Formats: sequence, structure tokens, C-alpha cells
Amino acid sequence: MKKNYEGQCKACRGLGHVVKKEAEVLCNMCGGSMRVDEDYGDGNAYFNGLVDARVGGGYHSYHLFDMTTYSFDMCEQCLRKMFIQFKIPPLVNDNMDRDATWEQDQQYYEYRLWKDNGGHHQAYLNGLCNNAITDCPGKAIYTVKHIGESLEDGFTEDCCCDNEEHQYCAANQELVPFISNVLKPFL
Repeated sequence: MKKNYEGQCKACRGLGHVVKKEAEVLCNMCGGSMRVDEDYGDGNAYFNGLVDARVGGGYHSYHLFDMTTYSFDMCEQCLRKMFIQFKIPPLVNDNMDRDATWEQDQQYYEYRLWKDNGGHHQAYLNGLCNNAITDCPGKAIYTVKHIGESLEDGFTEDCCCDNEEHQYCAANQELVPFISNVLKPFL
């Protein structure tokens, strides 16, 4: 869950209701906790996913009965699994990239999993491109370096090949010639 934006309610963080810290929400699909581990210091608990979602059957509804409301909670992981099963993918509004598609979103998600499971680090150790793409066979020729006062200056393990699509840098970063893990301690 993202931190407060200016003008957003600090008590409910834009959710429309305040949940006390001792509360718990469990996913109806997997039974796991939906609690956000981060403590925002306001005494409230926050949850990711669909919390207290409701759907009701219509007049001639067969699968959901008329005049019946079904309430449930579903964690983000179960939502992602459900989205993957859709015959028609969900529409994605990235707020950072107006042309985002479900396929791009899924690719970013798979990259996140790959990175969290050590693929990113192993690609760096092997001198291969690992910047915003999984398992690129291209040789790393650039390293991403943090610049500026807001972040710790220094070299990252993000590295990329000569493919311009893989040469992603944020505003406070720049590409420099590749710095291998063997040379990094001497910088």
C-alpha cells in the first residue's frame, strides 16, 4: 500500500474506514493474512487486496441468488492468480504509464519475483543484463549508479546490455561502464 498523498485522509489513508491495529483480515481464498507489515505509527492496521468486497445476485441470476449479498476478502496474491486465469485480461491503469497493458504488468510482476528469488543478483555476478527484464542473455555493459543527495550515492547491482529497452534509469540515476562484483570493493 502506498504512503499518504497530500490531501488524502491520514486516518483511513483513502480507504474510507479506519481499522484499529489489533484487527485482522484473512483472505477467503487462501486463508492468509492481508495485513501490511509496515507500521505507519498511527495505531491503525492496513491491508492489501480486496477488503470487504461485496457482490450481489440479480433478478434472474442463476449462480448468485437474487436479493443475496456475498462479502469476502481476497489478498493480492490470490487476486493475481485469479487475473492470470481470466480469458479477457483486466484493464490496467498504471498512473505512471498511460499505455500500460496487462501483459506489461504481468512481465513487471514476474521480474519482481525473479529479482526477489535471487535471479537479479545471480545475473549481476555472471556479468549479464538484469535491469527490468528476466533472464536476458545479453552481456552487461552498463551499471546503474545513484546520483544526488536524496539517495545514497553509489553503484547498484542493476546492469544492462546494449539493448536500449533494457537501459532504464530513474531521474536520480545514470549509466556508467559496467562495474563487476570483483571491482566493486575497490571503488
